[in-house]
Amino acid sequence: MEQVKVSKWYLVASQDTIPVKEGRRVYYGGHEIALFNLGGEYRALDGRCPHKGGPLGDGIVAGKAVFCPLHNWKISMENGCALSGGEGRVKVYPVKVMENKVYVAFEEGRFHEGDCQS
Repeated sequence: MEQVKVSKWYLVASQDTIPVKEGRRVYYGGHEIALFNLGGEYRALDGRCPHKGGPLGDGIVAGKAVFCPLHNWKISMENGCALSGGEGRVKVYPVKVMENKVYVAFEEGRFHEGDCQS
């Protein structure tokens, strides 16, 4: 019999607290994440840039990527890989929205599998 993994979802924000095309730093327990509203979908990443630890939640959103506010590294919100600035990656977390609330599955967070180079 195949074992089914059940995610535990944590309430981290209300939808209306994050404007479209912006991010916010969100804290839950020992986790700091960067939560983004892309207009119709939400994305969650580790909250700190892999370069010098800049706050990704304060970064500039460009499509499905964010520019770190410290040194302008571009990080993909789809796989957590650095797209410009250097090499590195952050974990990406599953997100779901129910009844105007945003939930994140921290245990399901993962680094992009494989090479980050395009």
